[in-house]
Amino acid sequence: MNGNDKRKKLKKQDILDAATACFMENGYKKTSVADIAKAAKSSQVTLYKYYESKVDLARAVVMEMVVGGYAQYDKQLDDSSKSFMDKMHDMMVDSVDISDNISNDFFKFMVDEFQGRNGDTKVMHKYNNLKFGFWKKLLDQGRAENVVSKDISDSGAMIYLDMYVDYVMKPDGVAFEKAVEMKKHEKELVHLFFYGIIGK
Repeated sequence: MNGNDKRKKLKKQDILDAATACFMENGYKKTSVADIAKAAKSSQVTLYKYYESKVDLARAVVMEMVVGGYAQYDKQLDDSSKSFMDKMHDMMVDSVDISDNISNDFFKFMVDEFQGRNGDTKVMHKYNNLKFGFWKKLLDQGRAENVVSKDISDSGAMIYLDMYVDYVMKPDGVAFEKAVEMKKHEKELVHLFFYGIIGK
């Protein structure tokens, strides 16, 4: 990669990082392209060289969250110094922390993006492409430590996962009020996902 290409890559990432901070704090609707350009110490003209529109930029933010989230969780699974249950706890805490830092309005944008309501299904397809490898790895580790029952198949576990995700992803899924309500109960929902209704 030559110097010019490297500068372009860094500028594109600077814009994406600035957009992430703006959307997370102020939401999608209240954040303007001008706000993002200012935060990125860039011009709107430069921003549009990398991202066609505000929705395209917001979609890139969600995509990075999906890809980066899986990469971070995968890294946690590779930590041989921790037990499976410790890893589950860390992932649960991280998931709740991320949710707590997302404005309600941008959370709604994310829900719409997963449902394809913003005119594109790239995020949903990327999520689906990444999920099986990660959850297969997680289940195998859990079985190896006798935490996940060997009676639970990969297919059964994926159906369980999809029951949660499909509630959000389905095209006629949650409205804004329900999306915000889900976010309010994020800690409970994550706990239920990992541990069921049995207290841990």
